[in-house]
Amino acid sequence: MRYLGIDIGGTWIKGMVSDVNDTMYFNETLKNSVRVKSPLKVNSTETDLVEAIQLMIERLGLQEENLGGIGISTAGIVDYAGRKVIRAAEHLKILTSEYWLTALEEKYQCPISIINDADAATIAISELGLLSKNISVGIMPVGTGLGFSVWRNGRRWRPGKMLTLLGSVRTPVGFFDSIASASELAALDSENSLINVFTQSSYQEERDEYLQNLVNIINTAAIIYNLDEVMICGGLADAVTSCGYPLESELNSLLSKQAAELDKNIHASVLKEGNALQLIGAVSLAKGEAIAKSSQVSKEYKSISTEIPYQEDLQLQDMSTSDLLHLFWKAEQDAGGWLEKSLPTLEEVVNEIVNRVSEGGRIIYVGAGTSGRVSAMDTVEIPCTYGFPEDRILCLIAGGIADAAIEIESDFEEDASAVPEMLLLNIKPEDVVIGISASGTAYYVQSALALAKEHGAYSVMIQSEEARKVLPFCNITVPLNTGYEVVAGSTRMKSGTAT
Repeated sequence: MRYLGIDIGGTWIKGMVSDVNDTMYFNETLKNSVRVKSPLKVNSTETDLVEAIQLMIERLGLQEENLGGIGISTAGIVDYAGRKVIRAAEHLKILTSEYWLTALEEKYQCPISIINDADAATIAISELGLLSKNISVGIMPVGTGLGFSVWRNGRRWRPGKMLTLLGSVRTPVGFFDSIASASELAALDSENSLINVFTQSSYQEERDEYLQNLVNIINTAAIIYNLDEVMICGGLADAVTSCGYPLESELNSLLSKQAAELDKNIHASVLKEGNALQLIGAVSLAKGEAIAKSSQVSKEYKSISTEIPYQEDLQLQDMSTSDLLHLFWKAEQDAGGWLEKSLPTLEEVVNEIVNRVSEGGRIIYVGAGTSGRVSAMDTVEIPCTYGFPEDRILCLIAGGIADAAIEIESDFEEDASAVPEMLLLNIKPEDVVIGISASGTAYYVQSALALAKEHGAYSVMIQSEEARKVLPFCNITVPLNTGYEVVAGSTRMKSGTAT
């Protein structure tokens, strides 16, 4: 089975293919990739886009029946589930149509996921092992425009569930998108060569102005997102790497004149992998989503114990306050008592977790809704109470972690895949991933555990009842045995207590 990564840009559409057992080595990227001229303009059509993508796939020599999954990286705002582009620049507007994605799915009959290009680059950078420790990093692909993503201690950081739209910042002289644009810088040259601009002495003044603009943008990002570092990739990084221009040292020299608003100097890195990062991130996404889909387990709604009435004839609205309180109290005692049945399983799980952690592994919780918030409490309490390193205990919550404590789920986040966020963690065999889903049906949790298991990590599912069969996405299940909820479906109560 083969997996395809596509990076859709305003200038080029690039593709890279990987076999199921391939290890992502960046020096192999170019020989496994092709590109075609992007047809995307203000007046382009869905058909133009589909034909360009199909041409690129043909040049890669791929057959429909051999594709296990497709990951697509592009500029613009992508929905949380990775199913559509919500908003894009004017020349990329056609990406917001659903026709082109539907046409590709009908032709290739495999899972297709979309991701913002800065997030795709961040996935690849994580797999390189360049994202670690308890720091905040801004990833900045610079090409036709300016992409941006924030990685903070293992997680994508999106306050208000929004993409970090650094390129949309307005200034008196234009948007950051155009001020940082490598394409606009290249247009100064008669041959439209970015390399000429960076190597010829006649462009010294334009280079100096461009570098100062980049420094201003980096400092602005550091102020807004409290960053420790910015990593530059994309077409700009490709150009300066190929001609040997010392962009990294030039930027850091200018950044050493610390902005008054910052309490420390921000450091800039220029990644030699350039545009390859978006492609490799897209391929990783394709593989991960295919793994998650193949392991998904669905349940009939009416068969889930937490959705069944506690008592068929119970009329809570007619009960007195005293009776209600005693009923809820009794139900909670039942939940605690039934959990005793799981102690042997818990012993097995705890011993394995201790083994993994003693080898340097991390504990990673994954949950949606109440389950996610319970795991978040444990994540923040363990380091301060027990002195456990805070970069070795993490949690992911469906919808994003930034506002999890106060945000109400509104877009079926638990049905979305956790694969993009799990890929940012660079899962290792010594890690432990603990998924919590009272009903056991949250795909966000299932997909996270499936990817973790594939990477050799210890994959644990905590759910309200015994698994009726072996679950393909995890190593072991811990049942809470909490039974029916007094308020049907309200798993923040008995199930939440047991969790």
